[in-house]
Amino acid sequence: MKRKIAMVGLSITLLFTACHNKQEDTSTAKGNQEEADVVVIEESKPKKPEFIDITISAVGDIIVHSPQLTAQYFDDTYCFKNNFEFVKPYLQSADLMLGNLEITFGGSDLGYAGYPMFNTPDALAKALKQAGFHGLATSNNHTLDTGKAGVIRTIDVVKENSLIPFGTRRNTEEQSFSIIDIKGVKVGLSAFTYETPRYGDFKTINAIPIPKDTEALIDTFSYEYLDEDLLKMKNRVEEMRANGAEVICFYLHWGHEYHKKPNPYQKKIAYELAEYGVDIIFGSHPHVLQPIEIIEAEENGKSNSTLVVYSLGNFLSNQRYEYLNNRSTEDGLIINVTLRKNLLNNDIQFNKISFVPTWVHKYRKNGRAVYEIIPLLDVLENKEEYNLISNDSIWRAENSKASTVAIIEDELNGVTAETPLYQKERYNYWHQYKLN
Repeated sequence: MKRKIAMVGLSITLLFTACHNKQEDTSTAKGNQEEADVVVIEESKPKKPEFIDITISAVGDIIVHSPQLTAQYFDDTYCFKNNFEFVKPYLQSADLMLGNLEITFGGSDLGYAGYPMFNTPDALAKALKQAGFHGLATSNNHTLDTGKAGVIRTIDVVKENSLIPFGTRRNTEEQSFSIIDIKGVKVGLSAFTYETPRYGDFKTINAIPIPKDTEALIDTFSYEYLDEDLLKMKNRVEEMRANGAEVICFYLHWGHEYHKKPNPYQKKIAYELAEYGVDIIFGSHPHVLQPIEIIEAEENGKSNSTLVVYSLGNFLSNQRYEYLNNRSTEDGLIINVTLRKNLLNNDIQFNKISFVPTWVHKYRKNGRAVYEIIPLLDVLENKEEYNLISNDSIWRAENSKASTVAIIEDELNGVTAETPLYQKERYNYWHQYKLN
């Protein structure tokens, strides 16, 4: 893929030809005769569009810790709607909105719980759908928290809320990846999570042995057997291409927690997947932001560009400075990738890449904790509207914005935090990079 910026417009025009003819017939004895005025209306054929633009947006880890369960319990029921109210316009502007679902929907019979074994009320899935999400990666290091039954039930709850799961499946008759038609462009979604060291013959996730009858339901890879598992990922890419995918997008649960730089394994995997033809890689698990990189590679003798977001950070969680002595766990971003398909030759290229820094604002109101994800570029000009009232919250929001912009700009294409490019519009305040 190559990247440019342009706008495509389609117009339908009507051509009106007015013919006013006054003719004198001298060939007959009837003498002069004035012909009637004639108006001819000719309708042109609609011009076929030359391009299709689609925007794929993504966020990082969506987590519900125990304090959040308490905060979201109202009148004998759970509701998570307020978490997303301020970012909803950004989420809903995407043609395909994705996130990493780092919890399970194991059901109320097991008892709802936060860390270390997440079991979240089904109401979260409803709130995510209402907020604007379309697809959720379901393969991560907490996928097995409520056992095989939880793996299957999580898929069911996601689908019942008209969301698309990818990374897990209910049985071997199903596919663990998804291919979605977005305005005529087929986008393939796949997700893999890292394994912890094996326990005898058993693969493990978070040191939990994966039952043999469950192994095939979760897409995983092992750092110890990476060369073998990279071939598995290569086969996945080929399978998705064979099923019609024109754009390949991977969510990878990888890296070291709380590290702001990708580790050598992440780099190796990203470069290998670029060679295989993966177009976009969204990273999760470190719980802090990591840089963005554009990898130029060759696929079957053809140049290919791969966008890698090594870690999207936390989109929603209770991981905060007060508990971890780490402010970066409060930070996240919405990454927006606009792709353009040339309808004349079916070539697909990056057209525009942008991001919106986000921050989890936690405060107390009427004796209850409130969690709100806020879009920082807009918020800091409208503090009270976004419930930023205390000096502490304002400082933390400003610090989060500066930190996020520095991490992304300092690493991406030589653009620095001192020379940002903004496009400011209410509810459309994207931090933009024109990648030529």
